[in-house]
Amino acid sequence: MSATAGLKPLSTRLNRASAGLNLCHDNASTLFKQRPELDCLQIHPEHLIQEAGGTYREQLDELRREYSVVLHGYGLSLGSSGPLDKQYLLLVRQLLREHPEAVFSDYLSWSSLSQHHFHVLLPLIQNGETVEYLAERIEEAQDVIGSPILLENISSYMRFRDSDMSEIEFINAITERCGCYVRLNVNNFWINSKNFHEDPWKELSQLRGDSVRGFHLEGCATEAMGNGLIQIDYRKEAIHQEVWDLYQQSLTHFGAWPTIVEWDNDAPSLERAMDQVQLVNKFLRPYTFEKAQ
Repeated sequence: MSATAGLKPLSTRLNRASAGLNLCHDNASTLFKQRPELDCLQIHPEHLIQEAGGTYREQLDELRREYSVVLHGYGLSLGSSGPLDKQYLLLVRQLLREHPEAVFSDYLSWSSLSQHHFHVLLPLIQNGETVEYLAERIEEAQDVIGSPILLENISSYMRFRDSDMSEIEFINAITERCGCYVRLNVNNFWINSKNFHEDPWKELSQLRGDSVRGFHLEGCATEAMGNGLIQIDYRKEAIHQEVWDLYQQSLTHFGAWPTIVEWDNDAPSLERAMDQVQLVNKFLRPYTFEKAQ
């Protein structure tokens, strides 16, 4: 039997109504100098591997000592066929020990093959076979890091004929099967709904209410394709009003959970990015007194 059933609960040291910003190469210097008021800072474990030294690593290390952090990965590649990177997972385990307030999230996707990383998040066939395969890998990862993982939904521009589950049914089956949680990327879900002509809230409201433990907000771009328009997750624009509306509905339905703003392509001034964080704070204000689970 997997040790997942005996995992410690998610961290209780970060207020549920927390608003934070993603740390990236483009904003690190300004964040380091200005130290804006943030409930938390999102850092990527991959950056600690890629940046063994230098200015960015020094800034990252000092900032994570000053701010509460959440950990978000993008290279675990849970849906790939190759073995999980145990050294990477051990790093995550160590970071969770160094930051007791933190949780760790990664994408519900695949992004590598034979040690080659594509630097793009690829969709999965959504059926029972994939659920079982992912559950084994998620449980293995959770056993190593000693904590439940938060899975983040991706933007997708294709669907497989062999899929016999909706995106929400797929996520629900996985979280119920292996005790992990969801970090809901509201923008990505809105993108998928728009691109596949679905009602975003009708679909999203079917997500298991007790599975959401975080939110992720970012901007997207509208581009012409064929005879129509498509929404693409470029993360280089302000958050769309429709995404704010869906976020507000999600707060009402799922409750407040730590929310990260990410704007890491064509990153704007820190002041403009903080304007987005302040909007998150505005939405979270009614939930200020909700405590962490």
